[in-house]
Amino acid sequence: MRVGVFYHPDFAEHGYITIRHRVRPAYEALCKQPYASKLQFFEPAITQLHQELLSQTHTGNHINAVKAQGFHEVALLSAAGVVSAAEMLAAQQLDGAFCFVGTAGHHAGRNYSWGFCYYNDAAMAILRLRQLGVQRILILDMDPHSGDGTRDLVALDPDLVHINFFADEDYSYQDNRLNNYGIRLENATDQVFLQAVDEHLPRAENVEFIIVIFGHDSHCEDYGDFYLTVEGYRKFTHRMRAFAGTRPLLYILSGGSNPQVASSAIPAVVEALL
Repeated sequence: MRVGVFYHPDFAEHGYITIRHRVRPAYEALCKQPYASKLQFFEPAITQLHQELLSQTHTGNHINAVKAQGFHEVALLSAAGVVSAAEMLAAQQLDGAFCFVGTAGHHAGRNYSWGFCYYNDAAMAILRLRQLGVQRILILDMDPHSGDGTRDLVALDPDLVHINFFADEDYSYQDNRLNNYGIRLENATDQVFLQAVDEHLPRAENVEFIIVIFGHDSHCEDYGDFYLTVEGYRKFTHRMRAFAGTRPLLYILSGGSNPQVASSAIPAVVEALL
């Protein structure tokens, strides 16, 4: 498998304080793996295209608010890496990709954001994929904090399947017409989580492109309310790889603060992508 890793040093230098300190240790641990020579590494850069996608995704007021908070450059750079990965996958230059970020994206709606998220990287990538002719897309969000920002941006798009596993809210939702599924899992272990994946993944059988929002705050030693393990992440990624088959598979880093967890979880995921 041709797997790309998208990383920029600014993610660790200028990212949001709660999550940035896990980035460099995880990247360095990945580079030390015996399979690292099989990976392709890319350093994203912001272009005019990314500026245009940003203005199509978020309001001017929101963009100005992010600039005022000092996270515009690193958030846009994070999204640029995701968009670049999506382009290469759509062009069949890669089979899979893992994108590091300096700020996350799934709590960023059209005119708001919270929880270390500023610009919705997945939504921007979807806009670009649509420009390239990719229509039917799956977003599977396994960060234990609900991807409300993504839902705000894509909920009305019937060609986009949004399967959202979470632990932080007291409701679930199911819209078969618009393909929005919110699945609350309480105290999810590997077994509980993987069973839920097996149950709900068939809803996306006809998609062309697969995006996974990967938050290692779902780990039992991190700050979320799932209790997953590195072995669980490995099994999950093998499932996603098997489900994808020849279809592109894009992993986007989301929540997670523990550097030790990141340094074992991310190499395990990337190895499974290979």
